[in-house]
Amino acid sequence: MQQHQQKKEYDAATAKEADVAPSRIPAEFIRYAVALEAPELAWGYLHSRLTAEATVELAFLRRCDLGERGEVFARIHARGRDATPALHALCQELVDDAAEPHRIWHHLALAWRYARPEAGAPSPRDALQLAAGRDEFLLARAASGRAMNWQNSSALLGTDRPEEVDAAFDRGEELLGVALIGLALTHPDAAAILPRVARTLEHALTSDDARLRHQSIVALAHTARLHRTIDQRCLALLRRCPRGSEADMDVWGYVPHRRLPLWLWRHQFGERARWLLRDRWRRRP
Repeated sequence: MQQHQQKKEYDAATAKEADVAPSRIPAEFIRYAVALEAPELAWGYLHSRLTAEATVELAFLRRCDLGERGEVFARIHARGRDATPALHALCQELVDDAAEPHRIWHHLALAWRYARPEAGAPSPRDALQLAAGRDEFLLARAASGRAMNWQNSSALLGTDRPEEVDAAFDRGEELLGVALIGLALTHPDAAAILPRVARTLEHALTSDDARLRHQSIVALAHTARLHRTIDQRCLALLRRCPRGSEADMDVWGYVPHRRLPLWLWRHQFGERARWLLRDRWRRRP
């Protein structure tokens, strides 16, 4: 009932949204904002919300998300990056007007407008519309699990959206740790990654899940290496893990040392001292 009411409010808001002019939206924004279905992607191209290059790029990313289930996106990707009659014809074939593929583009246009620094805060009406669109096109799809292939580790290593990891945690997905590693490798903002790493690592430590603990540590190591940062919660959890892990090495190797706690300094200098002693012993005649 609540979802139905939100959908009605969202439809009412989008019907009045005359001031959001159709414009092209970057693929780099869309990949994190929603999980597009094939008819929606096709509609966006046919109605000039996307360039041919962006359409093919998003098709490739969605094919990676879905693995073997992404055949329809593979067909779009195979058409190449140029605006060809073949790409246009395929998109026309895929568009399903009954599914109202235009609705997601109303949401994306508004979200893109407010994503830019000069836009300022949304009006109350726009805030309502943004929340309803996010619930429908991002959160609900993540909660259902249909936006990713949760039986395919290769697909999950391309996880873009933090909300997919949140939903997988709530569902207790077996490959949650793989998706977390994928998020660490693909998402541009460490602030979106580190809370998910901390939540998963804490759960792994509490439940004594060695595999999930190791996957969380690997995700933390990638985040430190790619973003050169870590937060206090992750440091506290890392301290509870066995020393000498990938995260120990990459946090020390890539995060400024002045931001690191004394216990990690002691560990690293202890390791260095042991290495020097072993090296000196080996060199003795």
